[in-house]
Amino acid sequence: MLSVLCLSPAIDTTISLPKFPRPGDVIKGANETAHVGGKGLNVARWLALRGERVRLAGLLGADNAAPFEEELSQAGIEDALTRVPGAARINIMFTSPCGMFKMNRPAFPGLDASAFPAEHFAEKLLGRTASAPDAFLLSGSLPATFPADFYAQLIALLQRLGPIVLDTAGKALHHGAEACPALIKPNRAECAELLGFSLQTEADFLRAISRLLTRTPLVILSDGANGCWFAARETNGEAHAIYRVDSPLVPVVDTTGAGDTLLAEFCYRYFARHSGLTAETMAHAVAAGALATTRPGALPPDPEAVDRLAREVAPVRMDAHAG
Repeated sequence: MLSVLCLSPAIDTTISLPKFPRPGDVIKGANETAHVGGKGLNVARWLALRGERVRLAGLLGADNAAPFEEELSQAGIEDALTRVPGAARINIMFTSPCGMFKMNRPAFPGLDASAFPAEHFAEKLLGRTASAPDAFLLSGSLPATFPADFYAQLIALLQRLGPIVLDTAGKALHHGAEACPALIKPNRAECAELLGFSLQTEADFLRAISRLLTRTPLVILSDGANGCWFAARETNGEAHAIYRVDSPLVPVVDTTGAGDTLLAEFCYRYFARHSGLTAETMAHAVAAGALATTRPGALPPDPEAVDRLAREVAPVRMDAHAG
């Protein structure tokens, strides 16, 4: 069993344009698709598709809850979401043959956060089972009214009960990383913001990973089409195991949810199946993330296709002492 938190659910809409617009253009012939999502829900959906038992806690707007409830029911995800007044946000991804851009709205901007302390969601993530989940996955941005250290508060409450995975950005990542979760997964831009320097060269990535490993024993640092870095503290607490995994070439349709699928596949193998930081675990995670970009919105790829593509992915051990 894995428990996932989603405080910012969304309906992800993808609009495919025949050309990239210029000022004054009237676009005709665009195709539009919409699917329920949000980072936590994307993670939970992939875990369920892999056959893992999943509990999804967090917030859900009562005004447009129906499509989310239908998705959770069909996927077999345990619904532990708290209904709140209002509607879940709608995000829009515009794609064209020469580029793409995304519009993300804030989640529940008028929500009274004082009604939802960290203890509330800790209870929801634990549920009614006798034992704690294999891991707690905290994914996505915080609603605007939530304190920036909310994830840090939640980590403090849950840490003794099981490993905690944190995937967020900005101040929430800064505070959350200081609380020492078991795993953090920033992307290149989020890592640069957290550490205060840009990541341009291989040496920059190695330096950044070494810094991150002082806060958490396990790091995933994603770099879009360039692939991903995985790192773990060695048992002596000084040396590090650092791997770079190049992303396989695939026809990109929409990048929404790619990082979520990568993280979910990794957690499925590392925490639920207790596989460790193996070449197979890393290869499958990168393959899942790559194939997620071939689908519109956050629609998950075919798990069997992920298994096939993973055979073509080869992690490379990097210099463990750089930076």
